Amino acid sequence: MDILGIDIGTVSVKYVKVGNGSAVSSGDYPYKGTFDDLEMILGDIKVKEGDDVEVAVGISSQEVIKKTFTIPILPKKEQKDVLNWSTTKILTTPLDDMIYEHLMLGEIDEKGVNKDEVLFVGAPKNYINNLLSVFERVGFHNVSIITDIAFAYVNAIGENGSTSMAVIDVGGRRTGLYIASAKRLMFAREILTASESFSDALMSGPGLSYDQAEQYKRERGFDEELSEILRLPFERLEGEILRTLSVYNQRYPGKPVSKVFVAGRGSKIPKFLDRIKESLVEEVLSLSNVPDIEAEYIPAYILAVNRAGLPNLLPERLLQKGREKSYKNLIVLGTIGVAVILLLLTFMMWGMLNNANLKLTLEKGNLDRLKEGVKKLSVPVQTGISDNEIRMVKNEIQKKDLTFVTLLKFLSSQMPQNVYLNSIDFGEDAPAAASPAPGQVLPPPIPVGQGVPVPKAAPGSAAQAAVRASDYPLVLKGYIMGEADSLELTLFNLILTLKRSGFVQNVELAKKEMKTLKGRQVMEFTITSRCTRYEL
Repeated sequence: MDILGIDIGTVSVKYVKVGNGSAVSSGDYPYKGTFDDLEMILGDIKVKEGDDVEVAVGISSQEVIKKTFTIPILPKKEQKDVLNWSTTKILTTPLDDMIYEHLMLGEIDEKGVNKDEVLFVGAPKNYINNLLSVFERVGFHNVSIITDIAFAYVNAIGENGSTSMAVIDVGGRRTGLYIASAKRLMFAREILTASESFSDALMSGPGLSYDQAEQYKRERGFDEELSEILRLPFERLEGEILRTLSVYNQRYPGKPVSKVFVAGRGSKIPKFLDRIKESLVEEVLSLSNVPDIEAEYIPAYILAVNRAGLPNLLPERLLQKGREKSYKNLIVLGTIGVAVILLLLTFMMWGMLNNANLKLTLEKGNLDRLKEGVKKLSVPVQTGISDNEIRMVKNEIQKKDLTFVTLLKFLSSQMPQNVYLNSIDFGEDAPAAASPAPGQVLPPPIPVGQGVPVPKAAPGSAAQAAVRASDYPLVLKGYIMGEADSLELTLFNLILTLKRSGFVQNVELAKKEMKTLKGRQVMEFTITSRCTRYEL
């Protein structure tokens, strides 16, 4: 399935569609910041790209809160309550109304005391639910992650030894300043001076219209004439960046910022990057380290190809659904593995059968030679095994193995969904009954699948022995997964399928038991039956 990475910014929505690890298509839409406008944009993306995709969403919004704090160093089992209590001290919204994650950043020396530093990432439940509703109304039902766009940038810049790296994302209405160390977001700050601040300066200074200001900013930027007009918003942004980097370097003297990457809409303003380089002592680079991907699409691309370890703000019900899907995939893989093992065992059985055929042939030759020798000596000798008995043993081995292969084919094609077999065993019949008396006529075998009622033979009778001779005892053991209220129905469908097959008869439920497997309720069952012999 292709993956759609969607970057919802403050003034634009960008997407990248990825298939087989490479970008297939992309797009950029102006965005007014409302859910209605987002629904129209997503509708157009669906028309172009279809809805049979997995969707990964990154958002840049004031609704997403990112804050760092410290807690005493505690065992993991005692951390949760302390984390939640500490978080309530830095939030104005009740924690129960938030979807959130705590990311442990490592130990830090705080006024001579070692503490654990924590990054809180969260958003109000109603905001996330409303955002999901927009995707579902459009037709995107497979949203796998909602996260802050800062984490996509962190994955894009990689690592830089023991030092830290920063990303300055100059967006439309806000500038995001993200600092990371060892691919972990250590610090995040939103600055209200951004690309539109330069447009506002051009509108209030020379008195340009919005469209004219955007054109001047995009085409001329910091040229000699406009540089003075743009100086005030630039110095405001410059001061916030310098103060932030200074505070970070003081807090983490062992891993100071060594590189700064500039990204976002504002980074395209002519000579903006040069002005940033003049302001900072750190190495300043443009974020363009992904082959064949334009810089503004890098966050959306990273969301589509590398989501491991990113905080996920999906509601718990959808996270649980994703985990169940993963468990099902593991069970399917396990079932396939069991089937492969059974096939290998089947091939081994065929090899053993061939060896048995060879041994029987050699033994028969030896017996023939012995008989000839005995005849020549005129000594009457009787062997313990007749030719007919040897042929019967050989045919019986072939029949059982062919029956097993045919049974596997039948089960693989008829097994109801959510039913997984654990073992397939041929049982053992009770001791055979006495041979029929001379002249006694046994009833003819009933053809499979005719549905003709057959009178029950008395236990141990010759008739019952004849019936048993036409099939094998079969025991099926396995599990049924799914919703708790549907397990009984699935078991009923399995038994009904076996009874209707004509291949498996006398189907009876020997055992059923409810168990818990990886946090999910499953039904373990044992079914006994008779498997019809398969003969060529």
